[in-house]
Amino acid sequence: MRGDQVTDKTLCLAMLNELKWTATCLTNKILECADPQLRQDYIHVLNRTFTEQKSVFDFAHQQGWYKPTMAEQTQINKLQQAMPTMIQEQQQSMASIHQQAQHQAIQTTGYAMNNMNQGMVNYQDYMTPAYYTNNQTNYGGIYQQNYGR
Repeated sequence: MRGDQVTDKTLCLAMLNELKWTATCLTNKILECADPQLRQDYIHVLNRTFTEQKSVFDFAHQQGWYKPTMAEQTQINKLQQAMPTMIQEQQQSMASIHQQAQHQAIQTTGYAMNNMNQGMVNYQDYMTPAYYTNNQTNYGGIYQQNYGR
C-alpha cells in the first residue's frame, strides 16, 4: 500500500475532524445570530452534526482508530470540586454585566427622551451596536442613526 492512498481509517478520521470543525462553526453562528428562526435552524443543524459526529466517533473508536486520552480520576475530582466556584464566578460576572447594561439602558433612554421632547431624535432612530453603519454616532456605547442631520 502506498503512503498517499486513502484508507478507511484516514477517511474516517478526516470525517471526524470535519464534523468537529462544523460543530465549532455552527456554535459560533448560533452565538452571534440575531434572527430567532435562523438561530433555531442552526441549532437543528448543530444537533444533527452532534449525532453524526457521535456515530463516526463510535465507529472509529470501535475500530481502534481513535483513542481519546482518558483523564485521571484525580483530575476529574479536582474539576468537580472546582465546578461550584466556577459557576458562582460566572453568575457573579453575568450579574455585573446585566447591571451595567441596565444602567446604560436607563441613561440612554433618558437621553432619548430628552431629545424627543426637543424634537431632535426619534426613538426609532436607535439601533443595536450589531447594525451600525457609516452614518451613525456613538452615544455612550449605543449607536444612533443619523438621518440627514
